[in-house]
Amino acid sequence: MQHLTTLWKIANAASEVAEIARSSETFRFNVREDVTLYLHMAGAEVRVRRWDEPRIEIVAQLQAPFGWRIKTDQDEFGVYMVALRRAVVGGLSGAIFSVAAPRRAHLYVKLEHGRLLIDDLTGTIQLPPLVAGGELTIAPTSP
Repeated sequence: MQHLTTLWKIANAASEVAEIARSSETFRFNVREDVTLYLHMAGAEVRVRRWDEPRIEIVAQLQAPFGWRIKTDQDEFGVYMVALRRAVVGGLSGAIFSVAAPRRAHLYVKLEHGRLLIDDLTGTIQLPPLVAGGELTIAPTSP
């Protein structure tokens, strides 16, 4: 019985540490439909979906939140979010940013060692070769 109690305490302690190491925060911005959203993310996964709501909603799921610096701003031209990992402790951090934006919103996404997932796409995407340093620039093409 004592062995079971010890195992239970260890499991509870591990669960508490995991909760401390994870957090979730939601950012909401009321916008016009034709707004521009500027995202600059480093070492994160960005998931984008479009909706019919007149707002932008970004849910940040952070692993080791103490390793992140997140800044947001909004003006008449758009919404801005920068999420960068801190030096030293940022290497332990990970994040998923789930973005919901109006269908007519323009998205400008700058990723550094990141991942981009876009829901409900139809069409052709042309990915050019990577340039020095692994940078990828996708230019619009005509149909």
